[in-house]
Amino acid sequence: MMNVSTRLGIVSAPLGEPLISDHITNYIMVMTSFVILIFSLPSVVLNNLNVYIFINTKLDSVTVCFISLALADMTSMILLSTNATFYLIHSSDVSWGRNLPTLTYLISFLFVLLTDMSSATTTYIAVQRGLCVTFPFYTRNVFNKNRSLVICSIISLVILVCTLPRFATFRLKTILDPIDNTTALLVFEYFESWYSFDSFYLIFMKSVLAFTEYGIMVVCTVAISIGMRSSLKLKQKSNTYSSKTSRRAHSKKGKEKKDLDDIKSSEKEQAQKKDSKESLVVKQSLIVVLIHVILTTPRIFVSLFKVFEPRFALGGQYNNLFFVFYNSINVADSINAFVNFFVYLTFNSKFRHYFFNKIYRPVVKNGSS
Repeated sequence: MMNVSTRLGIVSAPLGEPLISDHITNYIMVMTSFVILIFSLPSVVLNNLNVYIFINTKLDSVTVCFISLALADMTSMILLSTNATFYLIHSSDVSWGRNLPTLTYLISFLFVLLTDMSSATTTYIAVQRGLCVTFPFYTRNVFNKNRSLVICSIISLVILVCTLPRFATFRLKTILDPIDNTTALLVFEYFESWYSFDSFYLIFMKSVLAFTEYGIMVVCTVAISIGMRSSLKLKQKSNTYSSKTSRRAHSKKGKEKKDLDDIKSSEKEQAQKKDSKESLVVKQSLIVVLIHVILTTPRIFVSLFKVFEPRFALGGQYNNLFFVFYNSINVADSINAFVNFFVYLTFNSKFRHYFFNKIYRPVVKNGSS
C-alpha cells in the first residue's frame, strides 16, 4: 500500500472540527515565524562565535561539550530560520512558493535530529558537572578532554542512527498540479516502512528518551545546586578556622615569622582564586542546563499529549493546534540557542577576555578608523 501525501497546504480535511480555525492558525504561525527569525538568525552568529572562541581558548572536558552543543545549535538554527522564511514566503501566496511547505516538512526532520543531539549533549553536561560536584574525589580524573570528545561523538552517532531510518520512508516526485497546470513537488509516504518506525520514534525517542533526559537534567541541576552550597559552606568554615589559627600562631611566634605568614597568605589567595574559577565553571554549566530544562518543558508536555491523543498529529483533527504548538516550541528552541553566548560571557573569564580583546575591540577600532 502506498499513500500519496500532497503539499501540506492541501491536505485533505480530517473528520471533526479543528480546535483552531485556519485564519487564526495562519496569523499565529506568521507571528511566531517572525519571532523565530529574530532569535534564530543572531543565534547562528553567536554560536559560531562560541565555537571559534572555545577552540582558541584552553580545551578541557567542559569546553569540548560546549563546542559540541554550539555546533548542534548553530546548524539547527540555520534550518529553523530557513523553515520560518519558507513559511512566510508561502503565506504571502506567491506562485513560486507553492512547493515550500514540502521542503519545510523535510527540513524539519534534520532540525529535530539536531535538537535531539543538542538535548543529549546538554544532558551529558549536566551528568558530568553533577558527578564532579557531588563526588569530586572519585570523578576528578574520570572526565577529561579526550573522553568528553569521544562521548559527545558517540551521542551524536547514536541519535543519528536512531533517526536516520525516518528519511528512508520518503521520496520526492514532481507531478502536474491541477490547480494551475504547473508542476508541484510531492512527498510520497510509504506507510508499511513508516508505521513501525514512527511508533518506535514517538514512543522511544520522543517519550522515553526525552523524559529520561529531562529527569536526569532536573536531578543533576538539584545535585549541582546542593553541592555548590555545601562546598561554599565548607570553604567558609575552613577559611574561618584557618584565619583563627593564623592569628594565634602569629601572636605566639612574633615578628620573625611574618615572612612565612605572608607566603601562606599568598598561597591562600591563590587557592581562593582557583576555587572561585571552578565555582564559575560549575555555575556556567548549571545555568546552561537550567535554561535548557525550563525551555524544553513545553516540548515534554506536548510529546506526552501526542502519545495519548492520536488526533494531535500532522493531518489529524487537531492539525492546526499541532502546527501552533510546535512553532511555539521552536520559539523556545531559538531562545535557548540564543542565550548560551551571554551565559558564557558572564561566567567564563577566558571566554570574556578573548571576546573583548581579540574580537570586539579590534572590530570597534577598525570601524572607528
